[in-house]
Amino acid sequence: MILKASDQARVFHTLTALVDENPDLPAPEIHIRGHISLSAMLTVEVVLHGDEDGFEAWRQALDIAPEAVQQRQLSLGGWVSSAHTTQLGVAIILTVHHRQEAPPARILAAVA
Repeated sequence: MILKASDQARVFHTLTALVDENPDLPAPEIHIRGHISLSAMLTVEVVLHGDEDGFEAWRQALDIAPEAVQQRQLSLGGWVSSAHTTQLGVAIILTVHHRQEAPPARILAAVA
């Protein structure tokens, strides 16, 4: 069975509660994934592009430890920093894409 929009209410509730507590968070792209036959857990990806300050604000709002941030270099250039958590039964993946040759220093400093 494929998820209906009403099945995603938990995601909307989780994000609304987070934004109500942190109204100054920058607006990200939001991708919701889930399929009942594959997993009962919904996943929401919060994506920022080149906004290291925004990534840090979301990381703190989600109460993700700095050492939980992972970085990887993309084959076509640039970097991705990501971290994940679970809140109210929703898996949340926080991601920021960087278009630079070296790893993002600010996020590396937070991770170190």
